[in-house]
Order: sequence, then structure tokens, then C-alpha cells
Amino acid sequence: MSQQNRTTLGAIGLTLGLVALMLIVILTALHAVGVNDALYFKLQMEAGILPETGVSEDELRSIDRRLADYLRGDSAALEDAPPFNDREMAHMADCQRLFALLRKVRSRLIPWAVLLIVGGAYLLQNRKKARRCAWLAPLVLLIPLGIFAMWAAVDFDGAFTFFHRLLFTNDLWLLDPRTDLLIRICPESMFAAMGLRIALLGLGGMAVVTAVAVLLTHIWPKTNKNEGNAWNDNRAMRRAAGQRPKTFDVGGKR
Repeated sequence: MSQQNRTTLGAIGLTLGLVALMLIVILTALHAVGVNDALYFKLQMEAGILPETGVSEDELRSIDRRLADYLRGDSAALEDAPPFNDREMAHMADCQRLFALLRKVRSRLIPWAVLLIVGGAYLLQNRKKARRCAWLAPLVLLIPLGIFAMWAAVDFDGAFTFFHRLLFTNDLWLLDPRTDLLIRICPESMFAAMGLRIALLGLGGMAVVTAVAVLLTHIWPKTNKNEGNAWNDNRAMRRAAGQRPKTFDVGGKR
């Protein structure tokens, strides 16, 4: 393999590996927020939904806890006297499958992230180029996610509808507050606040991944003499090239 092809493959692999790692962080943030019943209740109380739900505060806490358990994978959490009708239960089953898919995708991404990062770094073996990959990786995600975030900030209803139509193949998510308790206990403000929290946690995680990757390009690995000191940005070679050779004029005047 030529050095150019090696470098190209290394840069692509390292960048994709860092992107995969950042996706893992974002999916973890989404899952953590999505199954946090204490957060559900806090946001519901802030929205003041109790009067219109028809349930007590203790009942709402119990429903939130059972919803979170159900999304974590406990299919029996809503079986004992479920507070929801058939349409709501069918929609919750769709949500449970999405969370199961999230966990599956995240687990599959972990070995790929490790393989791509280690393999890409091994092929690249250049600190400066590895640092560029570390700065490029978050942009791959920030551009599309940033566009969606700006859309949601301007038109939350439109973005919310698009998001649901993208994830669900049916219209079970279109609930009626007059007949469906689920929509009454999950107001729009609750989803907006949860979305903001996921975004902040995801951005924080991406920043940490980027910072660690950049830091590693400064401190590890050490000089690799067999590879022409490439991991040290060829600094020693440049210093040597910049030094003027010392000569001795034997016949010159002393």
C-alpha cells in the first residue's frame, strides 16, 4: 500500500471512528433522558398539567415510573391495570421498539468505534493529520443536527411532526387529549425541555471526545523512529534541516 493511500484510509478511518464514538455519546444521552421518570415528573409539574390529567400526584409518579420501566424493556410494566387505552398502548409498544433499537445500535457501534479509531490511528501515524480528524469529526454531526435544532427553535411543531413521521410508520402518535391520557401527561413543553437537555448533554459529550482526541495527539504516542518520527510532526527532522552544517576550513586562517 502506498503512503498516500495509507494516509487517506487512516484519516477516513479515524474520522469515522470518532464520529461513531460521538454517536454513542448522543444515543446514551437520548436514552438517559428518555427513561428518566424523575425528569418526567419535574417537567410535568413545571407545566402544571395535574388539573387537566384527571390523576393525582402520586398516581402520576406511578405512571411515570411504569412508563420509564416499559421503555427500558420491561414489557410487564404497563400490563397491571394499564392507565392507557388500546391506541396509546400500541403507540407505547412502538416507542419501546425504538428504544430497544437504540440500545442495539449503540452496542453495535462500540466495537466499530474502537476498531476504526485504533486502525485509523495506526495507518495515519501523523499527529497533525490526526488532530485535523479530531476537529473534523464533530462537524460531520454538528452540521445536520444544527440544522434540525435551528428548525426546531423556529418551528417546534413542524420539526416535532417531521421527527415522528420519520420514526413511526403509522399515525398512532396522533393522540386526542379528550380521550388519551398519554398526551395529557406529556405536554409539548415537556418534549421541548427533554430535547434541549439531550442536545446539551450530547454537545458536552462531543466536546469531551474532541478535547481528549486532540490532547492525545499532543502527548501520545511518543516519537516513532521507525516511522521517521511522523507522530511527532517531524519536528526533529525539521530542526535538523534548519541547522546550518558546521564545516572546518583546514587551510583557512586560524
